Amino acid sequence: MHVVRSPARTAWSAIALSSAILLAGCGSQADLAKVTHPRTVVPAKVAPKTQPNQPPRPVEPAFAAERLRAVDPCQLMDTQTLSGFGVPAASRSVALSDCANYMKDGSGKRLSITLRLGQNITILDTAKTIKVGGLTTVESTSTTTCFVKSVTQEGSSVLGIVAQVDYEGDSCDVGRRLNETVINRIRTNPPLRAQDNKGSVTVVDPCAVFPAVTATELLGGTPTISSYDMYRCTFRRDSLYFGIEFREATDPKDSSQNKKAQVVTIDGVTIYQRKEDSFNASCKMEWMHKATTAGKGEVVEVSFDNSKKGVEVDLCGKATTVVKALLPKLPKP
Repeated sequence: MHVVRSPARTAWSAIALSSAILLAGCGSQADLAKVTHPRTVVPAKVAPKTQPNQPPRPVEPAFAAERLRAVDPCQLMDTQTLSGFGVPAASRSVALSDCANYMKDGSGKRLSITLRLGQNITILDTAKTIKVGGLTTVESTSTTTCFVKSVTQEGSSVLGIVAQVDYEGDSCDVGRRLNETVINRIRTNPPLRAQDNKGSVTVVDPCAVFPAVTATELLGGTPTISSYDMYRCTFRRDSLYFGIEFREATDPKDSSQNKKAQVVTIDGVTIYQRKEDSFNASCKMEWMHKATTAGKGEVVEVSFDNSKKGVEVDLCGKATTVVKALLPKLPKP
C-alpha cells in the first residue's frame, strides 16, 4: 500500500512535499524481546525500493504498522531524550502519529524537531544511505533542515521513522541520534498511547477497515489500494478513486472550509459535505469522530474524485455510500 497524496486530496500533496511520503501496512504481532543494536552510522549496501508485487512487511516484528499505531510519539520525545540536544520545550502532537518540539540547543540556538512514525518514504537514487540503530536509513537535506528516515517496512510500501530537524548546527547528527534512541525504545519498551483511548481511530488501518466488495462495486472493478501514511488510504480504479483519512484537527463545524458546506446526517452522525472542482471533480465529507480538547479531536474525511473530464458521476452519492459502509467499522467513541 503506497500513496503520495493522490489527486484525491490536494492537501496531502502539500504535506508530501515537506518530507517523504508515508503509510501503513499489515504485520504480525511484535516480539518485543530486548535486542541490542549499537549505534552505527556506516554506509548501507542497498536502499530498499518499492516492490509493487510484494506485500508490505516489517523489517522486524516490533515495527509492524499495527504496533507503531499503538505507540505514543510524544512520549518518545520526552524531556529525558531531548535534553541530550539542549533545553526542550513541551512536546506537542501535530498529527495522529507525529510529535514536534520547538526547543533551544545548549547555546540558545533554535532547534526544531518533528518525529513521524510510519511515514511512507520515497528513496531517491542520490540519497545518502547509512545504518542507524541497526536499520537502513536515508538522509536528505534542504538548507538547515535534515530528514533522517529509518526504514521499518519494505515491499509495496516503504515506511519508516522520520526525524525532521531544522537547526543551524548539525541537524543530521541530531536526527540520527534521535532515531537511534527511538528505534531501540520501540524494540524494547515502546511507550504506548493512554489506556483511556477507547474508541480512537488511532488503532485503525484505513486501508483494511473498508469492505473490499463495496470498494469494487463503487469503482466498477478491483481497485489499487495505496496510502500516504498510517492514517490515509486511497482506493483507485482508472479515473475514479476515493480516499479515507483520519486526522487530528479542529471540529469540522468550526472549519472555515465548511462555511458553505451542506450539513447531512447519516446514521445519526452530523457530516459536512462540500463539492470541489479546483483540481478534479470531488465530493468531500467529514465529521468529528471523537472530541479531545479545545475544540479539536479525531476527524474522519471521505473524498470521492473523478479525474476524467466530461464524464458525469454522482460523486456525493458515491461518497455517501463510502460513509455508510465505513461508519459501522469504526470503533465507538
